[in-house]
Amino acid sequence: MKPSKPIKIKMYRNDKKQYRGKRSFQMSVRIIQVFLLGIFLLSIPVEAYSQEPTLQLNLSAALDSAMRNNLKIKQYEETVTQKKYQEKVAVGNFFPSVDVNGGFTWLSQNPEINMSLFKTSIDNLMTGVGTALAQGLQLSPQVQLSLAQQMAGLQKALPAINLAIDQQNYPNLNFTVTQPIFTGGKIIAGKKYASAALSYSDEELRKTKNEIIKETIDRYYAIVLLKAVVKTREQVVAGMKRHERDANRAIKIGMISPYTRLRAEVAVANAERDLADDRNKLDLAKLAFKNSIGVAPSTKVDVTDTLRFQACPLDLNLLQAEAKNSQPIFQMIGQKEVMVKQKHHLDVANFLPQIGAWGTYGLFRDKYPVIQPPFIIGIQAHINLFHGAKKINELKATQHLAKEVEAADKYAHQQVNLWVNKSYREVLNKQERYRKLRPTIALAKRNYDISEKRFREGMGKSIDVIDARLLYEKTQIEAYHTLYDYYVALSDLYLATGNPQKLINLLINHQ
Repeated sequence: MKPSKPIKIKMYRNDKKQYRGKRSFQMSVRIIQVFLLGIFLLSIPVEAYSQEPTLQLNLSAALDSAMRNNLKIKQYEETVTQKKYQEKVAVGNFFPSVDVNGGFTWLSQNPEINMSLFKTSIDNLMTGVGTALAQGLQLSPQVQLSLAQQMAGLQKALPAINLAIDQQNYPNLNFTVTQPIFTGGKIIAGKKYASAALSYSDEELRKTKNEIIKETIDRYYAIVLLKAVVKTREQVVAGMKRHERDANRAIKIGMISPYTRLRAEVAVANAERDLADDRNKLDLAKLAFKNSIGVAPSTKVDVTDTLRFQACPLDLNLLQAEAKNSQPIFQMIGQKEVMVKQKHHLDVANFLPQIGAWGTYGLFRDKYPVIQPPFIIGIQAHINLFHGAKKINELKATQHLAKEVEAADKYAHQQVNLWVNKSYREVLNKQERYRKLRPTIALAKRNYDISEKRFREGMGKSIDVIDARLLYEKTQIEAYHTLYDYYVALSDLYLATGNPQKLINLLINHQ
């Protein structure tokens, strides 16, 4: 039987209304979800959106960054550049000096020649002219005498009238060339002194780089050490809390006395405090490390290596020989000796004459009362005869400076030899100490496992588990510190030899 048409239309309308209601409900749910998502996003701190990625560095990358960005290295690099230009200054002393001197002078009135200072000379000149004229005319002696007396009387009666120079403006422009010919060896000694100073700065820069390499290695492994220590502390805290829970369960079932809970709580508190201290030390170590590699303090850095033992073959005789050849201190003292020697030559040159040639060309010569020729050349010699014994005392001071440098060289060899020996023995000591600690760690771990197992089986005490765990932690951390001291001693040893690059190659190749 077919349904009537009105019933069919009514049913269709009801279905459409239900569909619209369902769709409206879904839209409301979506709006609520978007609203809640917006609230969640707004609740997230701004720092969460702007967090910079952590800079992961291995030892090679850290050392490269230190060589490029460390401010102390940049300082000494600028010193080397400065010495290079000072050497060029010393070379410039071999070449002639060309100077230009120009100016303009204005006088408030015309200058005058003070004739009163010349009148006597002029009177004598005129008397002599009159006498010579009378003799030339072959006049009688009486007439010559009378003429001379009359001339003298007339000259005394004439006033001393100044001669005015009719000019008030005096421009000048002169070109002067000066060329040293003989300076007693000053120029050559100055050039050698500047070259030695440059070499000294190069060695000082190398010494600084070696020190920064050691500093970077030490701080790099300090982070590696503290990361291992923090991880161990975290494991200890987790283990202590687990033991605390085990102790609480044992107390509830009457296996152990309630007072043992206090010892477990104290152990947890101590472990958490040690963990917080080491985390703080880790943050400070990272800050020092960032200072060494020359990155901003706000940059997040981390190291990729783990602390593990790496044997280094060492020969004391070879290390001492390498120190004599490569230690920058010896090279610096050698350049210091060269500088003192050249200083001695400069002091000796002060006793010798200084000879130089010069030439000048002047413009506006016709503007002066006395017109000079366009070119003037000459040779000038200068020597100081007495200066209060200054030069002799400077020479004696330089001689004693040479003896001081000689003594410093001997002392430096003694100290570097002692430095190499001390660092070498320190490396061997830390190496042997770590090797002896490894079986101790294994025994401490076994002791802890047995104590924890006995406690869970009801055969052991809580205090035994805590002590075993602390002993295991102590041996682990002691081994980490021994490893760190081993690498610090190694870096100090190769710094003493003046060639830490060998240690870098050894550490990087075995990473």
